[in-house]
Amino acid sequence: MQIIDSEIHLWHCQHRDFSLHELKQQCLPWLTDEERLRFQRFYFDRHRKQLLLGRFLMCSVLSQYLEEFAPAQWCFIQNGHGKPALDPAQNSRGLYFNLSHSGDRLVLAISKLETIGVDIESSDKPRRVARIAQRFFSGQEVADLLALNQSRRLHRFYQLWTLKEAYIKACGLGLAIPLQQFSYSFPAAGQVEIKFEDARQDDASQWQVWQFDVPGNYQLSLAVKSDSGDQVCSISSWNLPDLEQFHSLDTVIIRSN
Repeated sequence: MQIIDSEIHLWHCQHRDFSLHELKQQCLPWLTDEERLRFQRFYFDRHRKQLLLGRFLMCSVLSQYLEEFAPAQWCFIQNGHGKPALDPAQNSRGLYFNLSHSGDRLVLAISKLETIGVDIESSDKPRRVARIAQRFFSGQEVADLLALNQSRRLHRFYQLWTLKEAYIKACGLGLAIPLQQFSYSFPAAGQVEIKFEDARQDDASQWQVWQFDVPGNYQLSLAVKSDSGDQVCSISSWNLPDLEQFHSLDTVIIRSN
């Protein structure tokens, strides 16, 4: 598998396509000692499956790009806020990734740009939209959200939430970044715009963001920063239906900047 600087690859998989038994047989040896302890402490099988499926997705996909490493051989490091990355000793091609999961779905983004974040959210769960937005969103986002009809607010809430999560995950700082310091808006059909407060000290011209259409009640957002000004021109998608194969998917972009 080849990837160039102007590309991002999205890899999808779903819980329903895998059994916990086959994942344990295949992927349990890939975990670190600490991860195995965490696996054993989980009370619910769905959490065990989530851990193994995430590791399967990362390791098996990375081996498509760097074939000299088998999935069991990958080593990962984390920054101070828990964002994982490849061990530099293995990263001869300068690959970066970000993983997200929600409900039945997992998505892995692969890029040659280090500052990348992806977020998927199951969007049919009721939320106290106004209360959460007033706590975490910017004033303009709250105003735009509450100006919508009640029936549209939950959908817009998840659109904004995934965009915000994609940004803070890309930065690798998580909720150490106050979510009120940056705002998203939708100025026209197919468009999304990001703005930063002075306190955030970031440059919107260096960021590209996208939202995608995915099957089911999910919202999927992606964010990437390029300090050099190079633009991502192509996003491709694949699905892993089992432990042995993958196939391409249509990439349907709903909006971008």
